[in-house]
Amino acid sequence: EVGAGRVAFERVEVETDLDAAGRPEKTRRRRYAVLMDGRGLVRRDLLEVDGRPATGEERQDSLREDEKRRKAAGRGGEKSDEEELMSGRVPLLDLHHRLDFRYLGEERLEGRPTWGVEFRPKPGLESRTIRDRVLNSFAGRTWIDVADVQLKMIDGRLTAPVKVLGGALLRLDGIRLVYEAREAGPGSWVPCREEIGIRATAGMVLPFRREMRFEFSNWRSAREAAPVRTASR
Repeated sequence: EVGAGRVAFERVEVETDLDAAGRPEKTRRRRYAVLMDGRGLVRRDLLEVDGRPATGEERQDSLREDEKRRKAAGRGGEKSDEEELMSGRVPLLDLHHRLDFRYLGEERLEGRPTWGVEFRPKPGLESRTIRDRVLNSFAGRTWIDVADVQLKMIDGRLTAPVKVLGGALLRLDGIRLVYEAREAGPGSWVPCREEIGIRATAGMVLPFRREMRFEFSNWRSAREAAPVRTASR
């Protein structure tokens, strides 16, 4: 969080579909201006599509999709778990209560001392949905900044394949998540990068591979004209 109240920032979303050999087939890039408050997303305006200014129709379509997503979330969600997972929109905060943690020791990350912590799923977790089965199978490491006691980095992965309808509809073979945050001001940390890689098989025969990258920059108080220090790489 950058101070109190509303914050504004820019978010770049890049999705790349890969072939079975891991070669890029199609890449989509979107740049947004985002406004958030303590409760979450307030507004997200589409600025660019694949390096060109977004058209009026594209901007309106984006706003309608965001509004549809907010309404679905308020009703408990209308989008299927498969669609949600493939979109890369599963929130990190939904992982914490599912995990056990083990302290590994202190190490330096980008010149700053951090605490290394291993995480793995708690035993006996109940899985009512496909989303539960995926999040209940996540393990990896996280690094916490010692000076500010703030989350600096997460590197997580799926520990076992997850099947939908026994694999007849979809089999998630692998998911890797990398999340990184940086200091935007004294004691204030913000996301700067998130990467998600998905390997799956649809209909038991069709391979599916997608990589998603989210970059965050130009964080600032929405009440101030001057931005805080950028969080971009």
